[in-house]
Amino acid sequence: MLIKIQLFIGTLSIILLIITFELIRKEKLREEYSLLWLFTGAVILVFSIWPEYFLSRFFSQITGIFYLSAVVLLAFMFLLLIVFHFSVVISRLTSQNKELAQRYALMELEFRELRNQRTRSKRTSNQSNGAIK
Repeated sequence: MLIKIQLFIGTLSIILLIITFELIRKEKLREEYSLLWLFTGAVILVFSIWPEYFLSRFFSQITGIFYLSAVVLLAFMFLLLIVFHFSVVISRLTSQNKELAQRYALMELEFRELRNQRTRSKRTSNQSNGAIK
């Protein structure tokens, strides 16, 4: 791999790590969602530092896939992992949102019923007080 490409990819992975840590610090990204981004940034950094070992030797010995194909496969696997993770998160949030909307509707119904009972009881007490005078 060309040294310029190695430096560029390494710099991008460091920037990804810094941005992720900064978003965690500013509480714009929750820790549970940041783990995947931190892992991705660290793996890309390691691959950019030692591409010959990890991509040419280690990964190709395990899978039998050579360098360029290995890079594409790894990138695809990371993207697939990220998409799968966020699909699970979105599904969970959708279920929670539905449950909250149902609870809100029930509470609003109860509130309206209580308000109607209160206005009816005020009317009956006002009418009975008016009849006594």
